[in-house]
Amino acid sequence: MATQAEIQHRLSYARAMLERGISVQSLATLLSARYFVSRSTAYEDIKAAHQEIQLSDDGPAANEDPCDPADVLAMLKHRFELAVATGDDKQTCQLIKAMDTAKKWQGYEPQPVSPFT
Repeated sequence: MATQAEIQHRLSYARAMLERGISVQSLATLLSARYFVSRSTAYEDIKAAHQEIQLSDDGPAANEDPCDPADVLAMLKHRFELAVATGDDKQTCQLIKAMDTAKKWQGYEPQPVSPFT
């Protein structure tokens, strides 16, 4: 059974993703995978987060960056894990390249691993 703090963390995450425009289906998958809850629990959390948004008078700030590199990297890591689990080699390679690009946005400089470079 989840603690009240864990539930509030899930609701906060769901609310943030809804405010960013993530589809409900994708958010349910993210919640389920990230917090190890069933999809029905994820949908209940999404419904509660949506109600919080409707009742709240504070929306996202005007200066919020809709494309935070850390969020993009987290989403790509999730998709990478799914691709590896399903054995999709082509998508795995594409996601590795995409994750390297997202890391470069954050200032990461890849180091060569070849002894010949």
